[in-house]
Amino acid sequence: MALQSALFTRKGIERIIAFAFEYAKKEGRKKVTSITKSNAQRYGMVLWDRIFNEVASHYSEIQTESKLIDAACMDVVRNPRGYDVIVASNLFADILSDLTASVTGGMGLAPGASFNPIDKSHPGFFDPVHGSAPDIAGKGLANPIAAILTAKMMLDYLEEKEAADLLFKAVKKNLSEKRIRTIDLGGDSKTNEVGNDIVRILRSL
Repeated sequence: MALQSALFTRKGIERIIAFAFEYAKKEGRKKVTSITKSNAQRYGMVLWDRIFNEVASHYSEIQTESKLIDAACMDVVRNPRGYDVIVASNLFADILSDLTASVTGGMGLAPGASFNPIDKSHPGFFDPVHGSAPDIAGKGLANPIAAILTAKMMLDYLEEKEAADLLFKAVKKNLSEKRIRTIDLGGDSKTNEVGNDIVRILRSL
């Protein structure tokens, strides 16, 4: 027999949900969606739902939505444009991060970060969703864009907005040109070739 429990505190829930709304407000996003499983997890997740509604009441300009994790997984695939900012517990967010990465083009495009949402008393940790991908290390197959967009997130965190915007523009231009692409995006370019092309674009901006 095995028993595994999850601990949800008011402080922890309020912190992550408030961060989601503050992020939406700062970035001009229009909606925050909360993902739970409160129909089955009738204590921690019900508390989450209640606190989500409490925090949302302070952000009347932002639309809100609550979904169950199973329905959300289906809906993210069917209607990704219906989502803007998603806030969830560690388990559900981990599931959705891989799923949304696939919907938006694959793990090679998905940046990632872990940091204190309240202050910067501790350093942030930034790494792509795909991790180190040891199975393809040194083969020139990895798409560097996830790592580059992760660097963009780090620059945002460090409040280097101009540099972050330039990096994002360079990646966006590379993707829109549809010339230099790694195998995961239907191309045959190597990791360094994509990186060099983004450097080229950066120098032209």
